[in-house]
Parts: sequence; C-alpha cells; structure tokens
Amino acid sequence: RSSSAATTTGLLPAVNPSNPVNGLDYSYYEASSYSVLPDFTATTPVKTGTAGTFDISVANRSYSYSINYSGYINVPSDGQYTFYTTSDDGSKLYIDNVPVVDNDGVHSSVEQSGTIGLKAGKHAITVGYFQQGGGSVLSVSYEGPGVSKQVIPASSLYRSSSAATTTGLLPAVNPS
Repeated sequence: RSSSAATTTGLLPAVNPSNPVNGLDYSYYEASSYSVLPDFTATTPVKTGTAGTFDISVANRSYSYSINYSGYINVPSDGQYTFYTTSDDGSKLYIDNVPVVDNDGVHSSVEQSGTIGLKAGKHAITVGYFQQGGGSVLSVSYEGPGVSKQVIPASSLYRSSSAATTTGLLPAVNPS
C-alpha cells in the first residue's frame, strides 16, 4: 500500500535528534495471543533495550510477542523513498509518525511497501512487529535516490543516547 502522504512537492524535513548514536531503542511485549499489532502506548513492556538493527532475537520466547523499535534513519539525499517490511506475522512502519507500510495481521512471510518523500538527513523511524505462531521473520528494507533496494544497514540507524536510561548511566547535565 502506498502512502497518500507521499507527494513530489512535500518532502518531510529532517530532524535533529540529541546525541545520536548508532542503534535503535526497542520495547518488548508479551501477550496470550495477537491478531494485530497492539497499541504500544497503552501496553507495558516486559523489557526495553537497544539493538543495532531490527533484530527479533531480542525476544524472550518464540511465540505471542511483539516488539516496537524506534530511532532515526539517515537518508543521503532529498527525494522519494520506498520502505518495505517483510514479516511473519504482522508489522507496520512509520516515518516521522506518518504510516508508510501496513503489513499487519496474522500471515506467513509477506512483503508490503510504501513510499514517502524525505529531505536528506535523519528522520524518525518506528517499526512495530508481532509474532503469534509458526515462523518468525522481520526484514526492513528501503530504496531511494542513490540507494538500491537493500536491508537498512545498521550504519544508517540511530537513537538518541540521552534516551538510554536503561544502561544505568546518569544523564549528562546540560547547563542552560
């Protein structure tokens, strides 16, 4: 499904996350069963942490779990970018809070895509994923100006290190 928000004139501006470092933040959830992605804002995670990429091996078990990944993707130039998720079971991908890929529901490994216009630089990326039963697959890819279709490399993914409260490090003090 293509995003209706993608037009050739309206490229979303880049954002400037504080203290960007490579990686993603994730929240991991468990339930007795899923048929669609849960409302992550209304659910308490079993655990949170960081991952280098969209890595489902952070799960504690092999069924009935969901993961919400959040961070930033750095795109090299202005233009239209197509994002893809291949998932078993459901997944959704958002760029700057705009829904781009809807691959939700219980299904075998299926690829869906959507296109959105982006300015060069970092953009918020969120991917929600759930695994009910059977196989478990999550692959997140993209293509755009100067980028052939490929799995999004860890080197293009960022998180704000100031948000890393789970590491036990005290946050830096920024005198005003």
